[in-house]
Amino acid sequence: MSHPALFINGAWQQGRGAEFGKTDPVDNQTLWQANAADGSDVAAACEAARSAFPAWARTPFEQREQLVKRFAALLEAHKQDLAAVISRETSKPRWETLTEVQAMIGKVAISLQAYQARTGISETAMADGASVLRHRPHGVLAVFGPYNFPGHLPNGHIVPALLAAIRWSLNPAS
Repeated sequence: MSHPALFINGAWQQGRGAEFGKTDPVDNQTLWQANAADGSDVAAACEAARSAFPAWARTPFEQREQLVKRFAALLEAHKQDLAAVISRETSKPRWETLTEVQAMIGKVAISLQAYQARTGISETAMADGASVLRHRPHGVLAVFGPYNFPGHLPNGHIVPALLAAIRWSLNPAS
């Protein structure tokens, strides 16, 4: 039985593509089944991200910062469960998947520090004027997740994008 696997424009929905699933490699038990996204689902996800971008780009940094800090707190609160899911899907030992979840939590602090160090406005005097560097959001980011670090590697793009007021769309590995 398939379950809605796509989160588009604030709602879970069934994909329109072929049904597929994941089995636990240890005991061959079905972990989940869902329908893949088809081209129209991908287009809808990209359009939803594009439509939400202007409002998100105007969201003050302090709100974006609080959002990623809340995300880190939720990861911390549920790290055992997340590690268990990643372990079952990847056949990795639990200690390794706990390390992955801890890296996801740590990425928030690293990204906050990097954002503060690398953004803002900088002006450099030049012989005939000045060079000005300004950082601002530019659009939608597509993130393609790998199978070997399904949480940590996508998270490494998503957290900085949220801080920089960039909307994103994730395509996890199957």
